[in-house]
Amino acid sequence: MNEGTTRPRGTSTTGRRASPGLETASGLAPKRDRLAEMESRIAELERDNGLRARGRGLMNRVMPAEASQHFRNAGREQLLGIRSIVDFWIRRIDASEGRGEEPRESIEIE
Repeated sequence: MNEGTTRPRGTSTTGRRASPGLETASGLAPKRDRLAEMESRIAELERDNGLRARGRGLMNRVMPAEASQHFRNAGREQLLGIRSIVDFWIRRIDASEGRGEEPRESIEIE
């Protein structure tokens, strides 16, 4: 290009466009504003415990407290079942380590 001509912003002397993230400083201000807006919205959502309370209220209207207690107890029973499996295998490993290795007998085949 000639020195007196102007080229569109975001293009290089080779004619290729610059990456969207590599714009000039004047193009960064709107992006910073948008980023600040998004961060403030995220912070507002994180502070809002109303979503959790609304979800809990919905569950209370749909499911009676007695059913909720049954499901909680069922979950506890499942965990106790897993605990008993783990305890069984721990005892089995401890028992195998305690008895030691017995010498093996070799039998030669002629």
